[in-house]
Amino acid sequence: MPFLQKSYESLDTLAEAIGQAIRAPITIENRHHQLLAYSTHPDSTDPARIATIIGRRVPEAVIEDLWESGILQEVIDQDEPVVIPARLAVGLGERAAIVIKQHDEVLGYIWSLARTNPFSTQELAILQEGATIAKKLLMTIAMHERRISAELERFLLDVLASPTLTDANRERLNELAPIAVASRLTVIECAQPITPQLAERLHYVLATQEAIEVVLHAIDGQQLLVWHYMKSELSDEETALIAWAERFEQLLQDKFSESEPRLGISRRFFESDMLYAAAEEARRVTTLRRKFPLELSTSRAFEQIGIYQLVPELARRIGLRLETHPTVERLQHYDSSHQTELVKTLEWYFYFDGNVKRVAAHLHIHPNTVLYRIRRIEELTNITQVSLPERSMIYLAIKAGQYRLED
Repeated sequence: MPFLQKSYESLDTLAEAIGQAIRAPITIENRHHQLLAYSTHPDSTDPARIATIIGRRVPEAVIEDLWESGILQEVIDQDEPVVIPARLAVGLGERAAIVIKQHDEVLGYIWSLARTNPFSTQELAILQEGATIAKKLLMTIAMHERRISAELERFLLDVLASPTLTDANRERLNELAPIAVASRLTVIECAQPITPQLAERLHYVLATQEAIEVVLHAIDGQQLLVWHYMKSELSDEETALIAWAERFEQLLQDKFSESEPRLGISRRFFESDMLYAAAEEARRVTTLRRKFPLELSTSRAFEQIGIYQLVPELARRIGLRLETHPTVERLQHYDSSHQTELVKTLEWYFYFDGNVKRVAAHLHIHPNTVLYRIRRIEELTNITQVSLPERSMIYLAIKAGQYRLED
């Protein structure tokens, strides 16, 4: 026999009804583990529930633990509630959980804390009944969210299509983002166009990030563009960003290795008028990281790529013959005439700060070969007598030449 009403006006009243029926605290989440409703609970509860209610979503560490242990996938695959043992390392007490699905699409979850006694068959049946009722409410929410998301995605792409903001777009952007917050524009670039299936998975991972607050996001070919800000004090913003970016990129690469995702992050900005320029900076980072994967393997933010910021413009000037470097041209001519690799040797000699052993290991040659080549370079260019700024320009000219060739 049914234990619950057939319909409820809100998820809050449904959560409370389920909680009273099985005498246990209930939470209802959307597919991204953001809290939608919860029932009252006694004074004694576990840290994960408290953190979920305070933060309005399940803690990132709990989600990762449930995925890595296979528990969340088991919940998704089952049509009945799953009893989950305690995961004390992430503050999770024993629970029962059931997925809310429409066909194969996950709409959300219902979670119930365990009490002293094990869940009875009748109580698990009530949870399943609750999921059936919640599905109708969540389908309405999901349809509304999809419409809003699609409209906002079109809006962001329209804004990023031009460096000049219209007054209407500026006003709307200012309504969407908090005042005086250090925003960033992050590009997640994949090796192939982002399909709807991949987009959904990327959005899921993005939505579970606790360190950032997403303002807008949009798919553009092989890139997911994300306007966000860090949930940290302004004085700690850059440090927090770099730490988050390292964790997040590693997470993306672990989950989507076939897509080879890489991050590019703009400098921080405070005005919506800077959104277009921020997107250009973020894309420059991903482009440079694609062209120089070793040199920029750990450089995810625009600030971190250093003098590589100048490479595209220098490459353009070299292509137009507005810029040349006689030292590089002399070595390139020698390499071409004698089938040597002096330019490559000098490039890595600069990169490894004159460490001959590291240069030899990277080029798979004997250290004595490196020393011989450096002596030959010195004979041709007098490189040992140039200043540090001059050396930097030589290195930039080499990288700019590579940038042009790879285009």
